[in-house]
Amino acid sequence: MTGLKELVVQTVKDPRGAAEWVLAQQVERSILWMALVLATALNALLFGVSNFLFPTNMEMPLAGLFSNPLLYATVQGGGLVITIFVLTWVGGMMGGRGSLDDVLIVLTWLQFMRVLAQALVIGVGVILPALGGVLSLAILVLSIWILLHFINAAHGFGSLGKAFLVLFLAALGVSFGISIILTLIGVSAGGIPADV
Repeated sequence: MTGLKELVVQTVKDPRGAAEWVLAQQVERSILWMALVLATALNALLFGVSNFLFPTNMEMPLAGLFSNPLLYATVQGGGLVITIFVLTWVGGMMGGRGSLDDVLIVLTWLQFMRVLAQALVIGVGVILPALGGVLSLAILVLSIWILLHFINAAHGFGSLGKAFLVLFLAALGVSFGISIILTLIGVSAGGIPADV
């Protein structure tokens, strides 16, 4: 547990070093996929708790999706799987040497970091509601910065600019892939089908 706490702190303070430590771990791919599923489930659970504690009546695209934790987890999980494969492929096209396992392990760790971040935002939002939104924005910016370092380390680029380009191109591909997932499960911009 002490080691995990230190890794959490290092991920925030020294993301490059944390990424290198994570990449050095020898974990079977099957275990990593199971860990990713667990992280996705925990994220969806916390997302549902957040919606319950801080409900909103704002009309938004895919409102039905965000009110259904199971569908949210399905789309998020599918998006993560697509992201892992796309980041691996795009990184390789850009001269990166990261394998599927490298990208899988760093994104899996970052998903658990996201669980901690969501729990922190919920806790702060309950105690000091005015700071919840500010904290969410700060975490979003920090998470992008950390993700760039992890992509950079996974592919051995030595350049955050190249990591940003890989992330940008991958985001385009992932957006297309998620739109396909939404179509396959019958989710439209108007919400979710009545039989779900």
